[in-house]
Amino acid sequence: MKKKLIILTILSAVSAGSFLAVRKLSHFMKDKAIKEDRKKLESLVGKYLHGNEKLLEFVGTLSDAQVKELVEILDSIQRQRDQLKLKSPAIPEYLEKKVTQLLN
Repeated sequence: MKKKLIILTILSAVSAGSFLAVRKLSHFMKDKAIKEDRKKLESLVGKYLHGNEKLLEFVGTLSDAQVKELVEILDSIQRQRDQLKLKSPAIPEYLEKKVTQLLN
């Protein structure tokens, strides 16, 4: 009976420890993702809006859900923009080769 109680106590301690470790890890990963999204948003403000201090302060006041939603919107706009972007033709390189061949 004592062996069963000891084994049960050990198993419950191990399962509780593993549950807490997984919970802490998921919380850490979520915080890390939020910090990366916030930094990405701040860098976009710095890049496209010339580092406007008021906008940077505004980004600091946004909630985590708002930051995530805004970054998702900006990412979807970027994907759509990349899909619409036309590939530059290789005509200038071709013309450059022909002109150099004519000069030689």
